[in-house]
Amino acid sequence: MKKNLLMKNIDVLTMEKANADKRVFPRIETECPVLYSVGSSRKWRVAILMNMSATGILMKTKEQLLDDIAITIMTKPGNNRLVPAIIGKGMVTRCKKQKGNDYEISCKLTEVKSRR
Repeated sequence: MKKNLLMKNIDVLTMEKANADKRVFPRIETECPVLYSVGSSRKWRVAILMNMSATGILMKTKEQLLDDIAITIMTKPGNNRLVPAIIGKGMVTRCKKQKGNDYEISCKLTEVKSRR
């Protein structure tokens, strides 16, 4: 019985690793400011970009955002040469509560333009 449970756990870990390795675009792990607005709002708010790829971003905010809400983002890389200066549109795919008043927000980008 224990052997079967162990094998199932190994199978789950193997599947999770296989799914993680299916990324088409590399993920850039970095931190820099990112501005965002949600829905039809024209008000920009500030978040911290945690990582990004060609099709999505992960950012940290002080407010909870609803899944499936439209979002516009604008990176502010400053001297950070890893992050391109872009403006993008997409959807919030996940909002996860963190310690304190922070939230991790995952977004799928459907439109990306260079700001240069």
